[in-house]
Amino acid sequence: MISSVKKWINDTFRKGKDKYTSYHNADVDRAQAGPVSSMTNSNVLVSWTTDGSPQTTERFKEPEDKRIVKKPVEVVNEIMNEIPQFDVSDLDKKIKVVKRRFGIFKEQGLDIRDETIALRYLNARKKFLKVSKKFAWPTTTQEKIDTLLSTYKLMKVGAASYSRNLPHEAVDEIEKWAEAQALINNEKPELSLICDQGGKEQKKDPILLAKSPFGDWYFVLGAWDKEVMYVDDLVYNHK
Repeated sequence: MISSVKKWINDTFRKGKDKYTSYHNADVDRAQAGPVSSMTNSNVLVSWTTDGSPQTTERFKEPEDKRIVKKPVEVVNEIMNEIPQFDVSDLDKKIKVVKRRFGIFKEQGLDIRDETIALRYLNARKKFLKVSKKFAWPTTTQEKIDTLLSTYKLMKVGAASYSRNLPHEAVDEIEKWAEAQALINNEKPELSLICDQGGKEQKKDPILLAKSPFGDWYFVLGAWDKEVMYVDDLVYNHK
């Protein structure tokens, strides 16, 4: 299991696989592009009808983004929780009850998504007490993340698609997390980043999150600042 975990980390986070494709000046089929149009100002579109008369259309105007510009590492403390105190009593009884619901609902063609998730959490909690010291990271909730993203100019993205933004310290932390989760289940870790949105340092200085196997929350694996920049310099900026 550990060797497969390390292979997954190497394949996903230690190799730059994504390539950038530019669509600038792409050869589009202009015959399908509709009537020729031109801009008279930034908010009005002028187009020409089949009889040659002009018509104007008000362009959609994006609402102003009034969120505060901050680096993720500067606001990470706003989402921190202690490790949640979740219920580990009578787990065998609870698993039995949920399994019965699962079986009946499945037989009747009813929705079993909630029961599937509940069984995953309950089975994970049975193993937690033996390995609790492996999960010593602070935690956060989706509600706190949503509040952070609505307050600051940040975004939450999948970690695999933005692996170039992870410093070596983060990859080491991912390895620790994957080894800890392997003690609980055989699923691949569900990792995500909170990073800058649209600034000159977009997607830099990330907060690294891992979805908890024990309940509906996240573990905060780390937050980084300038360390990630030298990877960009070497690999992407040819320095």
